Amino acid sequence: MIQLLFFSTNYQQAFSNFRAEWMHFILFSIIGAGVGLLTPKKYSIKVLLFLGIAFSIPLYIHLALTFIKGMKIGSIPWGYWGINEIHGDLGYTALQAAIFLFTYFLYQPKSWLAKITTIGLLIICVCSPLLAASRGGTGFVFISILFILLAYFFIAEGNKISLRNKLIGTLSILILITGAYQVGLKSDPNRWGGILSRVSLGFEGDPGSIYCEGIGSLESTLKSKGVIITPAIQKGLDSIVDGDGARVMAARSGLSLTIDNPMGIDQSKQAYQKAITKLCNGAPAIFISHTHNAWVDTALAIGLPGSALLLLVLITYMYRGRNALKANMPSVTPFGMALFASALLWILRGLLDSVLRDQMLEMQAFVLALLLGIIIAKTPHLRGGHRH
Repeated sequence: MIQLLFFSTNYQQAFSNFRAEWMHFILFSIIGAGVGLLTPKKYSIKVLLFLGIAFSIPLYIHLALTFIKGMKIGSIPWGYWGINEIHGDLGYTALQAAIFLFTYFLYQPKSWLAKITTIGLLIICVCSPLLAASRGGTGFVFISILFILLAYFFIAEGNKISLRNKLIGTLSILILITGAYQVGLKSDPNRWGGILSRVSLGFEGDPGSIYCEGIGSLESTLKSKGVIITPAIQKGLDSIVDGDGARVMAARSGLSLTIDNPMGIDQSKQAYQKAITKLCNGAPAIFISHTHNAWVDTALAIGLPGSALLLLVLITYMYRGRNALKANMPSVTPFGMALFASALLWILRGLLDSVLRDQMLEMQAFVLALLLGIIIAKTPHLRGGHRH
């Protein structure tokens, strides 16, 4: 709001952007908190199961369409997105669904039927983004499972689980991660292989010059260092235009532009486009719509103070979740785990994709407020209902 009132150059456009983005964030936060606070206390941990299933619906649709597509072409349609415009849409919902489902798996009453069912649902959370060739989506599903497992071992139930079982559980997840990566590598070696070499080129050269002048600027920088442009290096250069290298290069470019525009640019989702166009005195030679980094994009839109405030909100959710996780209250602990994991993982997810906008931002606002509302509703002293 401060950015809108005191630092915008186009008030009409800035207010329109604020209404379309941050008013939705506030609205979905209020709705989520209200639903959480009004959830009857008798509702059990199955709420997490139902939420996990609800968030998995796009994955079910995608897998059904993938099956139909596969039957038509007679092979597995790797990289097929179904009705989704980007594979990230599958990865984002898979991440949130996996958080709910794995938390339910750990805390649900010891029913083998429930465990097997939940494992099946978690497999869907992996298979959908894996088939869609979403490396980040697949990776963060596993990261969420590994993080929740470690939090369960060392924060929630640390004294009740033997070191042997902790090691077995952790190694099992790491083996599954390796297996999923090998499947992706076999399905599309060019996409899944050589990621580090392509990303490393994103740290070379001046990002502003590269985007304004073209990839030739980076080639000149490399040649001046004595680097021979091999076919492998050329693939890395191509990835600067549209690929893994672009994520690092765009984040570096956006970060430097943020320093030049510390109070943001009219709260616009096109803030990076405006900033790079101004820097280049016209259309850049290499065009990208955003920096692939949610925190840089947010800082460019609403300023460094606004981005810091949003980070503080997510850290507060994370802190409240951790407190609930350690509260030793069976009715609250699972929701604390889900809140703790959701807040932290969305903070981390934002480092690799621009997830603090549009429906992703609304989803996070609703989920985090919902979980905190449920925790407050189930914790008498947080509602002011002290018992004497």
